[in-house]
Amino acid sequence: MARRRFLEARAAAMRVAFVAVVAFVAVVAIAPLARAQTACDPADMGCAIFNGQHPMTAHLRDDERPLPSFATRCVNCHVGTSTKPAFAPPLTHDALLGVASRRGGPLSHYDATSFCRAVKDGIDPAGVLLRKSMPHYRIADTECQALWQYVMHR
Repeated sequence: MARRRFLEARAAAMRVAFVAVVAFVAVVAIAPLARAQTACDPADMGCAIFNGQHPMTAHLRDDERPLPSFATRCVNCHVGTSTKPAFAPPLTHDALLGVASRRGGPLSHYDATSFCRAVKDGIDPAGVLLRKSMPHYRIADTECQALWQYVMHR
């Protein structure tokens, strides 16, 4: 019984440490990139979601605690610079619609439905789990469709 409590406490401590690392990376290394982005037209919901002007509630897989809003902006991870590569794959027309084998899964490509499944549930079009660092967003269907339209036309 004591061993079980120890393992549960250790797992909880590891989840807290992981969230702290994600927050640190977002603040120190990635947040300056997001601030450098130009503001979106408020009517362009997809752009506003991508750049963080329309804050989204999200959590990490296996941890229902909400992430801080600065850590849930798509631009934090999906945009590289000329000197640093992106932390996550680019969200562009070519990258999403191109047929590829992701993480050893079968060949697949995104469409609007599979994109929204990835955003909400962290599962790619082939049914492969995305990295644990990919937040699971609480996003309405209309918001997800707006985000899909935005990344398709970037």
